[in-house]
Amino acid sequence: MKAPGLASWRDTGFVILVGLLIWQAVSMAVGAHTLPPPLATGKHIFVLVMRPSFDRDLASTAAAYALALAIGMTGGLALGVLFGGWRFIGQTFEPFMHLLVATPKVTLYPVILLLFGLGDAAKIAFGVLHGLPPVAIITTAAIRNLNPVYRKSARTLRLKPGDFAWRLLIPAVMPEILGAFRICFAQALLGVLVGEMFASTNGIGHLLMASIGVDDNPTILAIVVLVFLFAGCSSVALLAIAARRKS
Repeated sequence: MKAPGLASWRDTGFVILVGLLIWQAVSMAVGAHTLPPPLATGKHIFVLVMRPSFDRDLASTAAAYALALAIGMTGGLALGVLFGGWRFIGQTFEPFMHLLVATPKVTLYPVILLLFGLGDAAKIAFGVLHGLPPVAIITTAAIRNLNPVYRKSARTLRLKPGDFAWRLLIPAVMPEILGAFRICFAQALLGVLVGEMFASTNGIGHLLMASIGVDDNPTILAIVVLVFLFAGCSSVALLAIAARRKS
């Protein structure tokens, strides 16, 4: 059991090393101003996180993201159980979830601004708009593909709808739900950041947009790296939780 884990970490380290070398080579080819090298980016990240203004932006983004993530996960899970557990409701309303996924979210931003105005509510709503539909769709599909014996067991035990969902449906599709949550983690973060870029006076997205406006490439790249690291660590953590449940 130890050897595969060690090999996995070795492979990950090798990929990271190759990526850093490619990054350094491209930086040397196009120039440090266009693409700052890894070492300079690391130093700039340290300088950036030491700024008091960055703490305020980070706190604003974190609060909006946490709320959007909570609403996206719980709302998507509730809708998925509803759509998957009761076929008529699912056939009626699930297509709207697919429509939301297929629609470029930026085109809906004027509607979000009209409904919620400028500020935190708009970027939270935009985050929910990104994160909720995938959870609902994946949960619905997982429940529909369940072995019919679960429904027969519920009828035999005469479970109420709430007990049927909580005691049978959700535990039975927990691996799929965790996979949906991984997608929600990334999509909700994307929605909040895009919301901050377009209509906010604070937050990491606003800082990114301001840096783009003044051609501050070191700050742009530092923010991208920080977001990438957060998303990657979150995904690895959820993968570990899913693997532990399977074992």
